[in-house]
Amino acid sequence: MKFLLVPENNALSHLGKSLALEASLTAKGHQVVVAVSQGNAIHVQHLGSRGRILPDLQEVDHSAYPTMAWFRNPQRIQACIRAERDLILELQPDRVLGIFRFTLKASAQLAGVPFDSLTCGCMLPETPEVLGFAEGDPGLEHQRDLFELYYRLEGARMSQALVGLGLAPIADIRTMLKGDRTFLWDVPTFSPLPNLPGVIHVGPIPWLGWSYDDLDLAPILANPRPLAILTFGTCVGTEEVTLRMVRILGALGYQILLAAGGQRDLIAHVTQQPNVVACGFAPLHKLLPHAALVACHGGQLTVFEALAHGLPVLVMPFQAEQAHNGVCLERIGCGKRLIPTQPYLGNARVYVDAFNAMEDQELTAKICSLTNNPQTPHNLAAAQSSLAQYHGLDTLAARLVEA
Repeated sequence: MKFLLVPENNALSHLGKSLALEASLTAKGHQVVVAVSQGNAIHVQHLGSRGRILPDLQEVDHSAYPTMAWFRNPQRIQACIRAERDLILELQPDRVLGIFRFTLKASAQLAGVPFDSLTCGCMLPETPEVLGFAEGDPGLEHQRDLFELYYRLEGARMSQALVGLGLAPIADIRTMLKGDRTFLWDVPTFSPLPNLPGVIHVGPIPWLGWSYDDLDLAPILANPRPLAILTFGTCVGTEEVTLRMVRILGALGYQILLAAGGQRDLIAHVTQQPNVVACGFAPLHKLLPHAALVACHGGQLTVFEALAHGLPVLVMPFQAEQAHNGVCLERIGCGKRLIPTQPYLGNARVYVDAFNAMEDQELTAKICSLTNNPQTPHNLAAAQSSLAQYHGLDTLAARLVEA
């Protein structure tokens, strides 16, 4: 079979899932093309002609999360859809798979090719939850109203583009993330959903083929302090949060591995501090078996990798979906949100301001309420056991080739 895989380019984890699936399907004898934005072209160079370039809504502001700017210009949306359609018609794949991709469903419809989607449960229209809010959190209903307004507004803007291309309008932008089959990279115990036809939990899909920094594990393993991994992925604007977390975790007796996500300026600020090791792109899969704690932005791949190793997770988010992963972690008793619930209006600064408003002792108390809770190891063991039942890459590859 022939497949076209197109990720949204706002997160390297989306691209990583594409590359993992490409390798798996190719090894099974299938033909696979991966199409990315110009900014991510370097990551598909090894594919040769099977790595293609497409315009992306995300390129308007290079945001790490969907913004109003992505959907503001119907002509620009149409240009993305037409470019995708033209590539589909050129390649003639049996199926296309969009990975958190908002335009590919329309392109596949125009080209007459089956469309599948890979996304997360909290971004489906049927989710009963509000991003970043737990039941009972103050402001939940107000935030629900704001998010519903956003989803409808962007659905209306997308509809202008769709109708102009002869397609039916939509009521909710999240509809574009649902395919003939909608595969979810999370698991039901983490983010519950009602039973939905054609929606299939496959589980996390990691990719270990990045160009990681060389890292000498010997000094880390020789250090008697427990290891805390501090990582905010490729989130920008994390310097003040990072430096403070290094100080607090150090005071609690941890040695700290800072995975700087390519932000070399962060490394320069911490490398002179005792019990701190920093690198640009850390091989977390080699470090997690030796860690005691993960403090992160709440990216789902990082969260699931930590849970798969039975590690408690602290979440300091920079956008609403990350904040919601903190909610999910608290629900299963495996993590803690470092800051109170914040109303989200499209600006990560609300989270940083909330973090800065907290005293060190408040943050320390939150950390200890997780790590010192005698129930936490039992909760982590249950989550680890649950995740072990999922084999995301193998399951997705097998389901894609089904008729």
